[in-house]
Amino acid sequence: MESREQSRADYDSPWKEFITVFFRQLIKLILHELYAMIDWKRRPQFVDAELRRLSPQSETGKLYPDRLARVWLKNGEPRGVYIHLEAQSQFAARMEERVFAYYARAWLELRTDIVCIVIYADKNPNWRPDRYVRELPGTRLDFQFHTVKLLEMGERYLTEQAKRRNPAALMLLAFRKAMETEGNIDARFEARKRLIALMMEYGYTHNQQAQILRLLEWVLMLPETLERQVDELVEEYKRRRKTPFVSRLEKRAIEKGLAEGREKGLAEGRAEGQVETLRKTIIRALSRRFGDAAKTAQPLVEAISDAPALETLFDAALDVPTLEAFLEQARIVSSAPENA
Repeated sequence: MESREQSRADYDSPWKEFITVFFRQLIKLILHELYAMIDWKRRPQFVDAELRRLSPQSETGKLYPDRLARVWLKNGEPRGVYIHLEAQSQFAARMEERVFAYYARAWLELRTDIVCIVIYADKNPNWRPDRYVRELPGTRLDFQFHTVKLLEMGERYLTEQAKRRNPAALMLLAFRKAMETEGNIDARFEARKRLIALMMEYGYTHNQQAQILRLLEWVLMLPETLERQVDELVEEYKRRRKTPFVSRLEKRAIEKGLAEGREKGLAEGRAEGQVETLRKTIIRALSRRFGDAAKTAQPLVEAISDAPALETLFDAALDVPTLEAFLEQARIVSSAPENA
């Protein structure tokens, strides 16, 4: 089984995961007018994977957004509208043209309203393209999109919003601190501890806490010796607050026990025992993270008899942002040929 570090490196960027996990809170923070129009009783649908299948790639390279989400408005528009949201952490030539290309491609495929938002998380205070213009006699294109410059979002403002239990504000603080502490491990360690203390103090939900800690480990990476100190801080917090999320130390303990059980089963020639151990461990991890709702995953997990597939689902059980995301992945795995 691959390590957490290897698994983490498989993602395009922590920004994409952050946008997925805290999408609603992020929209509320950066474009409140749009947030107020959306019917949040209906769960947003992330459809960028579908768009990639329709338009996989062009000769000029990637032409799909970091995240493309379908949402529904309070006015009852039956088709919904789409939000293209991406983060750019370094300078990119012709950025405005690229955003327009995203918009044009999405429009051709979807034929409905699309809102484009770009978060600029780079260090250049003078770079913030937000408009693409083309003009010839008789024809003019003027495409403007919404932008957010992380450097211009005051630390005091983000802290105030984080204290109001907006996890998107807390994570934007983390991305700012990642820029500011680049090359300064001690400062990064202190920033990570302060953000954890902020999360602890202001009553975030258990699921939000688990997601924030997972993302902080990714955004504000530390040497292993300092990671252990962070682990101890988190474990002390869990003991005091009796929180149920799976911490990094617990993940390691589960992985160690699972590895030992697998090796023992293989040594004794009991492949069935290995599969059963994997199933039980997956359900246990889901129960710790999502409570009684995890029971809905049990039939899907028990229908899978392929050990490598179950190992993949074990990683998902520890890391997916929601139970629905795990169920989706379990359905894909269970429908694969080796599990048919």
